[in-house]
Amino acid sequence: MPPRASSRLTAFVLGPAGGAPATEVLLALSAEGEVDVVEGGADWTAHEAEREHFFANGQGGFRVVCPACEAQATSRFWKALEAWRQGGARTFTCTCGVSSDLAELQFFPAAGFAARWLRGAKAASLDLTPAAQARLESLWPGFRVVGSRG
Repeated sequence: MPPRASSRLTAFVLGPAGGAPATEVLLALSAEGEVDVVEGGADWTAHEAEREHFFANGQGGFRVVCPACEAQATSRFWKALEAWRQGGARTFTCTCGVSSDLAELQFFPAAGFAARWLRGAKAASLDLTPAAQARLESLWPGFRVVGSRG
């Protein structure tokens, strides 16, 4: 029997480049009683890395679209991502000729790059509580929420 997709949801709150350290963000949310960052709660931890990581749903059905011409670019994206992981430039050139940073592509469902993030294990949803949304906007302007099952 083939393996089944997991129903466990992990929520990632991705901080912007140059934003506050993840530990400070988690401590600020904890001090204000907002550890339930997502509706229904999760077990939160803070993470930092020297180099950005790519976060995506990890379950298939993932699509990437060129921001210039809106062409489907998923297979070309994976090749460009692998080249970046091997030390190459973080760029993507679409068949339309436009070059973009990989982070500028459109991802469905949401995905993103980050060197600092919060990880919410056993998340009940990806819906932020209103208080957490407001506080995260002040601490990490432009943050993203990405979900992964598995």
